[in-house]
Amino acid sequence: MRLAYSISGYHHPDQFAWLMSAVRHADDLFVVHVDGRTAEPVFAALRAVAGAADNVVFIDRQPITWMGISLVEAELRAIRTALLAKPGFDYLISLSMQDYPLKSRAEIVAELEAVPGRDYLTFEPLAEQPFHMRRRPWLWSFERRGRLVRTIVPRRVPRDLPIAWKGPWWRILSRATCDWVATSPLTERYLAFLKNVQTPDEFFFQNLLMQGLGDARLADGYRHFISWPGGSPSPETLTMAHAEALLASPLWYARKFDERVDARILQLLAERIGAELPPHARPAPGTSGSAAAAAA
Repeated sequence: MRLAYSISGYHHPDQFAWLMSAVRHADDLFVVHVDGRTAEPVFAALRAVAGAADNVVFIDRQPITWMGISLVEAELRAIRTALLAKPGFDYLISLSMQDYPLKSRAEIVAELEAVPGRDYLTFEPLAEQPFHMRRRPWLWSFERRGRLVRTIVPRRVPRDLPIAWKGPWWRILSRATCDWVATSPLTERYLAFLKNVQTPDEFFFQNLLMQGLGDARLADGYRHFISWPGGSPSPETLTMAHAEALLASPLWYARKFDERVDARILQLLAERIGAELPPHARPAPGTSGSAAAAAA
């Protein structure tokens, strides 16, 4: 089985190095998008981390606006880029540069092979969400000068383009589903409508796939471990305080990590899945791994 990864980010090259050291595999494909606002020295450092191998592709950069459509646009370009690569892939896995696997590649592939052709997303009925979330498709929003402008100007949701679902951004899609997404006219219709919706990334794939393909291919949710503190718009940074939950989790990936906050949890997970440490985190010659971990 060949995996493809769509990896997005904008900073922390050393953190990106943790992810690439864990998932890099000669048979797999890595399609990377770096925010167009990322400074050139940081971009160069991110490229250096990924390396110049034939199976690593950086797509053209575009500025990413938080809660705007640009994230979806970049992801669609990543999907189409992956589909053009030879040889082909079986599944496309969406990750951020601050993700890290909780299972080895062999374990993940075994689970994918056990139920082939499934798509791993989380679908939550929009009708069951709080009012501020339910009304987003009905209020006009737009990107301007790097930020999302939200208005109270009403708009109509077309009857043949329902927005009935929401869910987290992260997903794992089969090759067949990626082919359909890249070619279906429904993709462009949802993209055009959601261009003027707050947080379109939480609506796009859920509604597109449910409307276009139905639920026959869907697995029981995405495979990310994410800890959301109450009322926060951003997930917690995972540390050793989450170690027990992470080690016991049946999920495949987790986010978000920051070695500047806690490198020990990354070292623990690397040991768990048998992954290499990134070059900058490896013990110096003559230094034991345990001593290096303690120093970190």
